[in-house]
Amino acid sequence: MTPDTYEKYKDSGMEVKWDLERGLQLISEIEFDIVVLLSKALKKGPFGEESSLLMSVSKELGENIVVTIKERRRLRNELVHAYTIDNDEQVFDQAADTGDVERFNRAVKELLGKLK
Repeated sequence: MTPDTYEKYKDSGMEVKWDLERGLQLISEIEFDIVVLLSKALKKGPFGEESSLLMSVSKELGENIVVTIKERRRLRNELVHAYTIDNDEQVFDQAADTGDVERFNRAVKELLGKLK
């Protein structure tokens, strides 16, 4: 669904942009919910902020994965709360390369295997 180039994305209709934005928001929500559940399973303790919760599982999931989750959470907050009016480039960059989602999935499955 992501256009091949940023120029094509920029020229695409609002439906494409909204679809990609919403998809990234959902990925962010799902990843974060999984991190919360993993943190509980690992008995990491209570956390007050997202960043401290994410850092608590960085050893198990990998720092690179946590960094990409944080970046997507930041973009999600910008989109949901309209902190930034023009974030087309960020949306396109994240939508064009979702390989981090597969890396997250593999890391979670591996960690769940260890928790059994």
